[in-house]
Amino acid sequence: MNETMRSHLRRFPIKLNDGDLRRLHIFCTVTRCGGFAAAESALQMGLPSISRYIKDLEIRLGVRLCRRGRVGFELTEQGRRVFEASLQLTTDLKSFESKMRGIHDGVTGTLTLGLIDTLITDGNLPLPQLLRRYRLRYPLVELNVQTKTTTAIEQSLLDGSLDVGLIVGRRRITQLDYRLLYREQNRLYCCPEHPLYQRDDQTLSIEDVCEFDYASYSFGNEIDQSGPARFLRKSATADSVEAMAALISSGCFIGILPEHYVRSVWRLQNFKSLLPGLFSMSTAIEFITRHGAHSPRVAGLLELLGPAEDGAGASSDAAAPSTEPLDAPRNAGSPLDFDVGSGAAH
Repeated sequence: MNETMRSHLRRFPIKLNDGDLRRLHIFCTVTRCGGFAAAESALQMGLPSISRYIKDLEIRLGVRLCRRGRVGFELTEQGRRVFEASLQLTTDLKSFESKMRGIHDGVTGTLTLGLIDTLITDGNLPLPQLLRRYRLRYPLVELNVQTKTTTAIEQSLLDGSLDVGLIVGRRRITQLDYRLLYREQNRLYCCPEHPLYQRDDQTLSIEDVCEFDYASYSFGNEIDQSGPARFLRKSATADSVEAMAALISSGCFIGILPEHYVRSVWRLQNFKSLLPGLFSMSTAIEFITRHGAHSPRVAGLLELLGPAEDGAGASSDAAAPSTEPLDAPRNAGSPLDFDVGSGAAH
């Protein structure tokens, strides 16, 4: 280290200015790109200018940041520490900017969100990314997330105790607005202790399945009146996905579960899907709010969610039936797979 750097190291005031932020940005870009030449395009700057900025930063900080030569670009130990500190500084600055936007936007208070259980195991769920973006834009809003059944979420929205909800699509209530987020896939399962587990799929028929006890959900029973599920022998009920999994795990019942949930829970990964060519159900996962004007907190979330699909935002007395089959059996004369708009598993 030369005498100039030693002098700056002893008396560095640790007071950054706009020029320092510019130099740190160039240094971080060079580091991410892996060298001066590789950073030219990203910075829209020539090598002499990049070298000058890095040299000025080294003099400003009083440390040697990197080495250049035949072995390529390499950070020194001090350079690595400066790079890490620069990344943290960038994060802090962005957080500050977000908070200032929130203050000027005047969006504060609590946003209360109700969602049905077990959705987090579905990779198609856009909620984590949505909440992350919302938090960055409205850092002063407190989030209150609650797990409820679809019916309870609808009731809580109507009485004002919830602001927004994620539910399984089924009937429509005129006082609520609905937006389709994605579709969740469900199948009929049994566990290894069930007599059907050892049966050959090639010889198993719907008549065979109908001989055994079936556990249905205690809400949204439209699914039990649609497609082949209406032929099953109902002898137990469950009010949640976990309760249904417990009944199926007993070996006494067959029942319907979301595919993503079965794949994600290690105790259920040996469950067997029964007649997947027939019992393949696609349920709509919907984002719902009260109809009419929204608070700034809810309006901000709807803005991030984007415009509703055609027809998805309108309320009606009944959900429009879907005509798109899921996993139609290859050898079936007429597909019995069905899409449902009811609460199959929530």
